[in-house]
Amino acid sequence: MVPSSSSHERSARRREPSVAARGIAAGLVASAAVLGLLIGIGRRAGTAFRPLNATAYTLVGTRADGVWGFDAVVTLVGVVVVLVVSALAGMIVARLARSFRTFRAVVAAAGVALVGYLLHVHLVARVDGGLSALLSLGELRALYLTGASALVLGMRVAFSPGVSASRD
Repeated sequence: MVPSSSSHERSARRREPSVAARGIAAGLVASAAVLGLLIGIGRRAGTAFRPLNATAYTLVGTRADGVWGFDAVVTLVGVVVVLVVSALAGMIVARLARSFRTFRAVVAAAGVALVGYLLHVHLVARVDGGLSALLSLGELRALYLTGASALVLGMRVAFSPGVSASRD
């Protein structure tokens, strides 16, 4: 006969969210923060949707370059790009910091943000359009710092007992 404590542990492990689910939860928090920052940067310049439209450059190319206001296709594609990149970053952080320890999550999120920033500055910046052409280096740093801190917060949400427990 199996002791009830081991069956309880197995049951608790089955209810635990997967790495992908944790990463997506962290990515959603990060995407909200990044979207807010991009809109804030655009609003400060008088064109709230311009930075979001610039993120769409990766998928729609030069069509996103001349769009300063809201365009249903370009702006929504930009939002989708931010959501997908944030979810991917969240899944990488969740994979690197499997058990939530604040230090591990901070190091993983900082590492992911640093790699993303370096790739953006040294590879993506060679392209004529997109966020690299629009944002200053300081704004780009703020973007990645915001993303990293929001990923840590998102990991905190993803690993909290209220999120992990299933409703019976």
